[in-house]
Amino acid sequence: MATKIELRIRYKALRDQLSVQERLLASDQICRVLGELCAARGLRSVAAFWPLGSEVDLRPLVAAQPHCSFFFPRIVSTDPPRLAWGQQPLVPGAWGLLEPLTAPHAAPPVQLVLVPGLAFAADGHRLGYGKGFYDSVLADLPGDVLTLGVGFRIQRCAQLPTHAQDRPVQGLVSEDGLTWLSPA
Repeated sequence: MATKIELRIRYKALRDQLSVQERLLASDQICRVLGELCAARGLRSVAAFWPLGSEVDLRPLVAAQPHCSFFFPRIVSTDPPRLAWGQQPLVPGAWGLLEPLTAPHAAPPVQLVLVPGLAFAADGHRLGYGKGFYDSVLADLPGDVLTLGVGFRIQRCAQLPTHAQDRPVQGLVSEDGLTWLSPA
């Protein structure tokens, strides 16, 4: 099996090869699936992310769900990796990410956490950028919070190398729909 570094390079390149139009269409489909999930489950608080580079664009979800409260991550420490959470407005932060101007919550006060990544395995493990921010978030969440990896179909794979600190998500969302991997 390839190393995490090799896989990061491979899956980022695959994602980057999608045209802007393909990413926009797939992002709209993903946002529609997530909007339907929020409506069906009565979810009113969601941890989301603004797109970095060629990531899924969740802005259509935020725009289409005015009854939901959206919380976004702000990097507060790299060692150990820690995020804080706040709402809009967003401002440029570390690594070109848009982050909330204020982030008063150590954990996202939400019912659903949407998790970005470079690759997503069939068992719910994900490959991020290698800093461990979302693994620390997933490790500290209450058991009743839903967790979904969000990516394009080309980011799906059978398996990924994992380490003890890697935390899986409960389901995966792509333009093909929602796949639950554990009871939710």
